Amino acid sequence: MLLNKKLLILLVFLLMPNFGKANTDFIGVIGAAVGEITNQNNEKLSNGSKIFFGDTVISNQNSNAQILFLDQTILTLGEDTELTIDEFIYDPNSHDGSFVSNVKSGTVKFITGQISKKNPENLEVKFPSGTLGARGTEFVVLAENKNESTVVLLGPGPENSLGMIPGNLILSDGISSVNITNPGFEATIKN
Repeated sequence: MLLNKKLLILLVFLLMPNFGKANTDFIGVIGAAVGEITNQNNEKLSNGSKIFFGDTVISNQNSNAQILFLDQTILTLGEDTELTIDEFIYDPNSHDGSFVSNVKSGTVKFITGQISKKNPENLEVKFPSGTLGARGTEFVVLAENKNESTVVLLGPGPENSLGMIPGNLILSDGISSVNITNPGFEATIKN
C-alpha cells in the first residue's frame, strides 16, 4: 500500500510539467470553420477548437476558417490554404510579444492585434517567396506557388476617418524590400 502511494505521488509529479506545458501552448481558437479544416495531425478542427503553438492549420477545397488569437489578431484562411504558427509569445498585461506565422500556400487575410500595435517589428509573416512585417492594419497574403506571392494592403490608410493609426507593410524577398502605405496597393514577390 505504501509503495502504491509513492508510485502515485511520483506519477503526479512527473505528469505535472506536461499539464503546465499544454496550458501555456494555447494561443487561439477557431472562431468559424466551414468545410474540412484539419491540423498537422489530420485532426478535424471545428468552431471552438483550440490552436496551439506550432500548429499547422489546413483548409481544404471549398473550406475556410477564422482563427482568433489571444492578442486579438484575426486570421481568415481561404480554401486550399496551409498556415503554420512558428512563434507566438504574448503577455496580456503589457501587450508585449512576438508572432511569426508561415503561409505555406493559399490565401490568408490578417487583421493585426495587440502584438503589432505595441511593436510592429514583432509581427512577421513568412511565405514561400519572402517575408513581411506589418504595422496595425489589414492585409491579404496570396501564396500562389513557391515562386510567387502577392500581398495587398487593405487598410487603414493615412486619411482614414476613424482616427486609426495608418497601417503599412514592409515586404522583403531577402535581398530588397518595399514599403506599402496606401490601401488597395499590392506587391508581388517572385523568387
